[in-house]
Amino acid sequence: MTVKEKILIKQFKPVTIQDDMMFGTVMADPKCCKPFLETILGIKIQKIEYPERQKTIALAANAKSIRMDVYIEDEERTVYDVEMQTGRNRNLPRRSRYYQGMIDLNILAKGEDYVNLKKSLVIFVCTFDPFGYDEYIYRCGEYYQLSDGSYRQLGDDAWKIFVNADGHKGNVSDAFKILMRYIMEGEAKDPYTQTLEEKVTAINNNDEWKVSYMTWAIKLADERRDAREEGRKEGRKEGYEELLKNLVKSGDLSPEKAAQYSRNGSLTVSGT
Repeated sequence: MTVKEKILIKQFKPVTIQDDMMFGTVMADPKCCKPFLETILGIKIQKIEYPERQKTIALAANAKSIRMDVYIEDEERTVYDVEMQTGRNRNLPRRSRYYQGMIDLNILAKGEDYVNLKKSLVIFVCTFDPFGYDEYIYRCGEYYQLSDGSYRQLGDDAWKIFVNADGHKGNVSDAFKILMRYIMEGEAKDPYTQTLEEKVTAINNNDEWKVSYMTWAIKLADERRDAREEGRKEGRKEGYEELLKNLVKSGDLSPEKAAQYSRNGSLTVSGT
């Protein structure tokens, strides 16, 4: 073990299943993932398959890529993307729309018939109420409206499911409630949640995983810092361009000089 790895291990602090990397690692085990889906959806699944681990989809160089926590298929060719969401994101519905679109584009090859699109479910497991109605589960599908005001299901086989782990309303099983309690409080009250907790503990005690986690965390922090700095640069640039426009509008600066300053990036231009 290198000195760097020893330092990373020492810096590591245990995380819960709410952490998306921990969640993805735990769900990589079918014995944990299959019961999780069955409990959330209230259905039985014979088997699940993992086309890719923590799948990343980037269909174009200039398109926004997405990294999915858990990307799986069942025996009926249904595709599931399961995401742990702890931060209050106001764009969550649109994020789910983007994820579903990216899944469809990834599934369907160029020239393929649309009939080959698989049923897909994007599931966000939230530690907060995404819509504010205290429901355990919000199921969102596509519908069309008739002239009498009624709705019919569109039948596009694309569903978005938002799980509110902190909810209190809805007809859900006791196993579902126990699972939500475990996600929120870490209390393992039945054999399945005890299995999850044992898995989380084992992962937290794995030195190789600790190094991977800390390396990922540092990289993520660097990316966020770079994004903030880029945003500040863009903000300063926009403010500078706005200043030049206002100077031209007030007559204090000629359009030619403004163009020079804009190209130079400074109000100091040689020869002036």
